[in-house]
Amino acid sequence: MRLDVRWVALTLCLPFAVARAATDNDYAYAFPLDTKEAAEAYRVVLSPEVCASVNPSAGLHDLVVVNALNRPVPFGELPPSPPPRHDFSLDARLLPVPVNAATHEGVQIERNTSGGIVISQPPNNPSPQHPRQWLVDAGRAVTLDHLELDASTLKQDFQAHLAVDASNDLRQWMPLSGDIGVTRVHGESDQVEQLSLPLSGSMAGRYYRIRLIDGDVDWSDDHVPSVQLAGSYTDAIADRLSQLQWLQATHTGSNGNDYDYTLPASLPLEAVKVQLPAANTAARVHLQGSQGEGASAWFDIATLDLVRTAGKDGDAQSPFAARNLQHLRLHSETPLAAAPVLSVGWLPPQYFFMAEGGGPYRLLAGSYASRRGEYPVTEAWNRLRARYGEEWAPPVATIGSRVDEVGAEALKAPKVPYDWTRPLLWGVLVVGALAVAGMALSLLRQARREDTGP
Repeated sequence: MRLDVRWVALTLCLPFAVARAATDNDYAYAFPLDTKEAAEAYRVVLSPEVCASVNPSAGLHDLVVVNALNRPVPFGELPPSPPPRHDFSLDARLLPVPVNAATHEGVQIERNTSGGIVISQPPNNPSPQHPRQWLVDAGRAVTLDHLELDASTLKQDFQAHLAVDASNDLRQWMPLSGDIGVTRVHGESDQVEQLSLPLSGSMAGRYYRIRLIDGDVDWSDDHVPSVQLAGSYTDAIADRLSQLQWLQATHTGSNGNDYDYTLPASLPLEAVKVQLPAANTAARVHLQGSQGEGASAWFDIATLDLVRTAGKDGDAQSPFAARNLQHLRLHSETPLAAAPVLSVGWLPPQYFFMAEGGGPYRLLAGSYASRRGEYPVTEAWNRLRARYGEEWAPPVATIGSRVDEVGAEALKAPKVPYDWTRPLLWGVLVVGALAVAGMALSLLRQARREDTGP
């Protein structure tokens, strides 16, 4: 007897894969962008609402700008700009360095607690020679374009060659100019003055040293002239603090001497302001942060000493290293009448996008899986600045109110469909086993009929 096994082969060839729907291009929310003026690129300053709309684990990579055709345009974080330079000028009197300072015979050049120059030497040990070096304190690290001797403080004629060095610690010196001729001649018929010392080099230094290379001048005691310093400086910390935006945190509860606060989103915080709730009080408070709501591990960020009198608000401010935080706590070492007012300073992240295609443009935010592509935004930024100048900045595209795109479901992990392959495999094995058993039984019956035949 022949067994028709076609149905067995057909059963064994059943498919094992299940198709799955992809949602990689889904974003939770959309923000319309108002681009009032025509431009090649625009700047986007993220708001707390945008920061609250993204996936916390995406590192702001689930942000994308699309044009009117719903196609992504080149978009990325705004490249950092060098800190602005501020003009600097100062009139200061030169500090003569005793001649025996070069041989270290008891002469010391030090800094006091505020950084000022202190020159000391043994008593009753005056130097018989005119000094050949002079120091000047600029008060802060500056890059000087030139120094100029103040003509009104010069009392003698001279011709000399000077060198200028810069330092930040009064120990290691960097030469800026090696041989500069200076002249002051006041005769009966003519007057000649060359009192400017142009400097080369880009080193920023607080202390400057003028050395006499050639010639003879008496700039000691009552003859010490003043010098005018002109240049520029940068103050990245002060400039950054001046750009901070301030947001008052919401008080969510207290537990003993601990006062908890929350922000609308995890924001890059860089400073804090705290104000006591009542007048004529004083307290020391510790600012703490937590990485998640309800987390038990709080870490210290800053300590503030607060004093509030009847005539003053008595708030205190403290900058700290930037970190992303949403939940904050103030721990007071002494009881307070009420929760302090806590405000945080943060610098909103800035992005820019190229105006590819037509508007209106939209900012899409928040996705479990979607991430924007990598665009050469730094190269685009450099080319635009090369065209429009180093001070150029793209106009700001104002962020509108949030609307749902896909909704909050886009921030959730997709549901994993039921895996039918395992039960299907077991079914195939059972069916195959039954088929084999049926075949064996059929062969066994056929053999018995042949054995009992006539």
